[in-house]
Amino acid sequence: MKLEIPASFKLLRGSFFKHNAFFLSLFLIGLILPVRVSWPQVDYKSKLPEGEGKQLVIELCGMCHNLQKIFDARKTEKEWELSVKDMVSRGMQIFPEDAEEIIKYLAKSFPPGR
Repeated sequence: MKLEIPASFKLLRGSFFKHNAFFLSLFLIGLILPVRVSWPQVDYKSKLPEGEGKQLVIELCGMCHNLQKIFDARKTEKEWELSVKDMVSRGMQIFPEDAEEIIKYLAKSFPPGR
């Protein structure tokens, strides 16, 4: 006795495989071809402009973040202040005078449009 598979089942099975293969391909491409090159943390430390507050940025901001985030973010002094306050609300331990120094350094070194 020969078991015959209905044509609708064959069609469904083929499209299901193609659908999954498509999404698997996209996933693998996303793993293999990163959208953005991420430099090692050491390179960003050396690229930070000199100034009062640089070492604090490296020590305090660099504890949780790759410093690339700073290079990508161009903000006003008020926006940097809000970012630092947000980090404090998330648990960053910092003295108020250090926070002010970091905000001034970031606002001077990484303003909008530069």
